[in-house]
Amino acid sequence: MEKSRSMRIGVAGAAGNTGRRIVDLALECGHQVTAIVRDVSRIQNADRANLLVQVVSFEDEAALARAMQGLDVVINAAGNSNDGPAYAPLVQRIIRAADVALGPGGRFWLFGGAAVLDIPGTEDLTLDLPRIPRIFEAHRENPLAVRSTSLDWSMLCPGPMIDAPCSKPTDGLRLSSDTWPVPRPGVTKALPRIFTSLAFRQTMPQLTIYYEDAARVILDYLERGGPFVRKRVGIALPPGEKRHKDYVPD
Repeated sequence: MEKSRSMRIGVAGAAGNTGRRIVDLALECGHQVTAIVRDVSRIQNADRANLLVQVVSFEDEAALARAMQGLDVVINAAGNSNDGPAYAPLVQRIIRAADVALGPGGRFWLFGGAAVLDIPGTEDLTLDLPRIPRIFEAHRENPLAVRSTSLDWSMLCPGPMIDAPCSKPTDGLRLSSDTWPVPRPGVTKALPRIFTSLAFRQTMPQLTIYYEDAARVILDYLERGGPFVRKRVGIALPPGEKRHKDYVPD
């Protein structure tokens, strides 16, 4: 992708694993960044040029919307599925705040998980397969919530994410719209759904990306009207590459 024009970017959850990578890379690319956080002490080098830190209660939708006013893009990196029942309400407050602040067609990125992608060749959600880890259930409602807005949204749906050894993103990542970024084995089409579920779990090493990879993809597709408008975006390593996270839920 060509380098985006300089934009005013808001990052909700800017102090987390993914959020801080997005902030760092966005500043490196020359963007003006508003870090929307609950605790300023968690922001490293808060006095950097082109970085504004907004401390906001994530329980307060009106305050979140005010922090997003005047931005070109908002990226939500706040929360994760390990938050359990609190996760979906948190994300949905941020979605509603962005809808108010950015208005119709406002550009908005958020995260889902690979299990909210469709099974290739079907309109079935991976999350509905048997033996998919229940932790991914926390992602189910957020695609529905963001679809109900007028936002120009994209949802990045990675598998497990890990630290990059050299803090550099991966070249040659595979991206997809709404479905797995890797092929569904043809043989599973003639077998019970448990075999498709097992095939999905076996793709996890191909879907395990760096936090820096997530940041790179989002920043490469910041503009309105791009190829992933109102799409769930699958992401996989280049063909033949695999990685492993120490813990992947059963």
